[in-house]
Amino acid sequence: MSNLKGLRVLLVRPGSAFGQSETQGRDHFSSQLIDDGVVLHHYPVMTVSPLISSSEIDQIKTYILDFSLYDKVLFVSCTAAKLALDWLDRYWSVPEGLPVGTRYYAVGKSTAAELKKWHIEAELPIQAYSSEGLLALPSLQKLPDERVLIFSGVGGRQLLSEELSCRGAAVSQCSLYRRQPTDVYAGNINSLLLSTELDLVIVHSGELLSNLMSLVPKEQQQVLWQLPLFVPSERVCELARDAGFNNVICAGSALPEDMVSALRGWYSNKIK
Repeated sequence: MSNLKGLRVLLVRPGSAFGQSETQGRDHFSSQLIDDGVVLHHYPVMTVSPLISSSEIDQIKTYILDFSLYDKVLFVSCTAAKLALDWLDRYWSVPEGLPVGTRYYAVGKSTAAELKKWHIEAELPIQAYSSEGLLALPSLQKLPDERVLIFSGVGGRQLLSEELSCRGAAVSQCSLYRRQPTDVYAGNINSLLLSTELDLVIVHSGELLSNLMSLVPKEQQQVLWQLPLFVPSERVCELARDAGFNNVICAGSALPEDMVSALRGWYSNKIK
């Protein structure tokens, strides 16, 4: 019997930045859940799309053409790595044409794996796959006179940029994609909540949590709050509790294998 057989889950992860929704192409995490017997309802509450305006493209080109000026380069997501590598390959040829001596950093294993496809070895956090984990790396503690480039999306947390600047670095941030709320699946989500045919909600970030809450009418939010909420980190856990959720389960990591393992542990105790 599958470890999660029969568990009914709402997943609100965004669609892909590459023209295919994750509802159309199963990502690794979704695949693991489905293979384990989960009844998965995947309704994204956010879209992720590459920047395409002429002014945005010109700004990206400036960072790419100046790539040799940077001592350290950080990639904050798998999407950032994929898009940045595409840009770099157009102008520098990856990996053989990249500057020698640049040090690369990835926020987590999936991002590092994307870079490794292009034979780029990146340093990554030892335990906490997050901005905080990156900032704990010894090689990022003191950065006087160093130039750092961060590949990321528009907006989001500024912790990396602010803290690295405080440590002496001249930090530049190259935005490659934009996250935007979507209400396309609002009807599906609210119908699912009204049906009471749901055991668990999985949310990967505070931004996704906020977007989900905005789609649920106030009179139905109590139903949402009563459902167990599964999150990857203590930071998102605190945000969820502040938002009104009564039962929040923290996986401790956003890695698919860690999320699934923690979910199995929770579910096995639940059904005993």
